[in-house]
Parts: sequence; structure tokens; C-alpha cells
Amino acid sequence: MHQLNKLFDKIVCINLLERPDKKEKIEKRFNELGIEVEWFNAVKYDFIPTIIKPIASISPGCFNVNQPYEIGAALSHYTVIKQAFLQGVEKLFVFEDDALFRKDFNDKIEGYLNIVPDNWDMIMFYAFMYNIEPQNVRINAKWIKAFHSWSFLSYGINRNFMDQYIKRQDARFSISDLVSYMMQEQGFNVYVTIPTLCIPNTELKSNIRNEMNYKNNPTIINMGYSTDNYE
Repeated sequence: MHQLNKLFDKIVCINLLERPDKKEKIEKRFNELGIEVEWFNAVKYDFIPTIIKPIASISPGCFNVNQPYEIGAALSHYTVIKQAFLQGVEKLFVFEDDALFRKDFNDKIEGYLNIVPDNWDMIMFYAFMYNIEPQNVRINAKWIKAFHSWSFLSYGINRNFMDQYIKRQDARFSISDLVSYMMQEQGFNVYVTIPTLCIPNTELKSNIRNEMNYKNNPTIINMGYSTDNYE
């Protein structure tokens, strides 16, 4: 059994049914790595561009009217997290279907998981960070404290984080990683691998936005690491 499957009760990969090419690519990688996942079959909500403006006006700052399909991504993550919570899952890990893994992922993963702080609420195998801030404390050789870190590309959360995430989304629905961004500010223990164990696959066109941040402005915690280190 893979180390991730040993630690997490449930591992889910979110795949847009309109993008079987993404599923084929990442499923091949899961099989190579030996990670067992369940699939969440998301769909593209073609009506969203017509309702984005009233939603954005109700929750100002939570959605970008120029990127309406962020709503669909938020609905998918919310559903995956709430389903797991209602099923009694204690530890959940979620991948998006455009994740690339470190080439030495299986050689490194046990070493990362063995020294992740015991008090974690959320761990992230990838986080987009513009800058290192004073709150981004280096915990050890492989983990850094997340603060003002974006992305829901590959993350694990415990039951308390699931509960609080759901409550925050129910109170003020917003893009998925804005909630975790704010929870980092509110004292939840969120840790990111450094360098990251995953990155977004920038060769696969995003259904949310055409260009990904990582392509033009890679996360600062990957200094010295390039896409050549991932597959």
C-alpha cells in the first residue's frame, strides 16, 4: 500500500468529464506510483457565465467575473470535502487532474510524511506563493508553514479542517483556495512541502483560466526547481 493510502482514509482526484485527456494522463501516473484514488466526476457548468455577476455582487471579492468557472471548481471541492465529512472520513487527500509529480516522488514521500508536524490541519504538496513572509516559518528540511499560500492542486486535510471549511463556505461562498488562504491567517496549522512535491501541468490548458500563475511566475518556494523535475 502506498504511503499516502496508509495515512489518508480517502484519496480523491477531481476530473472534469469534458477533459478525459487529463484523466488519462494522471491516471497513468497514479498507476505508476501505486496510489489508489477515487474519482470525482465534475462537469462544466455552461450556465455559470450568465450568473457570475449577481453572485459576485453578493460576495464581493470572492469571485472574479472574468474567470466565471472558478465557481464550478469551488463547487467540486466543496462537494468532495462535504461528502467525505458526512461519510466520517478523518483524513482526506484531494488531487486536481492537472497535477505533475516529482520524478522521485515515491523515493521522497515517506521522508516527507515522517517529519510533517503532528499538529497539521492541512498539508499541501503544492502552494503558489509570491513572496516569503515572516509567518512562513521553515519547520524543518522539508516543510514550511503556509501563510498567504494559494492552490488546491494537491492537499490533505483533517476532519476539523473539513468541518471549518464547510462552515466558512456556507457562510460566504468563494473560490476554493481563498477559504484556505484566510484559514491560514486565522491560525490553522497548514504546511507546504519545500520544494513542492507537485506542480500544475502548464501544458494542459486550464478550463478556469487560459494561463496558470506557475507558468509565468513560479512559486517562490520552488527556487532551483523547474518543470524538468516533474512528470
